[in-house]
Amino acid sequence: MAYAIIIFAVLFADQLSKALIFAFNVEGLTIIPGLLALDKTMNTGMAFGMLGDKEWAIPVFIAVTSVAMVVFLVLLVKTKPSRRFMRTALALILCGALGNFIDRVVLEGVRDFIALSVGNISFLNFNCNVADIAITAGAVMLILDLLFIDEDAIFRFGKKDKEKRDLDDAAGSLKKDVSDSAEQDG
Repeated sequence: MAYAIIIFAVLFADQLSKALIFAFNVEGLTIIPGLLALDKTMNTGMAFGMLGDKEWAIPVFIAVTSVAMVVFLVLLVKTKPSRRFMRTALALILCGALGNFIDRVVLEGVRDFIALSVGNISFLNFNCNVADIAITAGAVMLILDLLFIDEDAIFRFGKKDKEKRDLDDAAGSLKKDVSDSAEQDG
């Protein structure tokens, strides 16, 4: 239930913010000079507008997003309830994908309005929206979970201690089984 609330709250914020920015025709409104502005754009491509000029792009993006949303929904449902961080990450990715999916289906493009720029570095100048931020936050959380938080994480702190305890427990259990077997034979 909590994840449904996250999904609907972020989706609502995404769709409402897009609707307001486009309804009030907000363009070139500087929030932080040289870093952050509100500037509405319609992105018919994917990240950074790639493939936006191709006729086949929107149907392909819709199909791929549909499959991805089903996969993330299944992962969200199948992930153990105790893995709250992972489930939150999956919910954020899912609702972000859904927000941009709605735009692509209804408007044949995604409404972006948050213009970020960092100096003259071209790949650090881009437009995004609340859905994109949710996808990015969810992806970062997912990576952190897989690297550090999950029980089987690659870099989990204390993992070596747990492995040593498990090995000691297994060795003790094996030793007990051998001694019990020797007593039964003798």
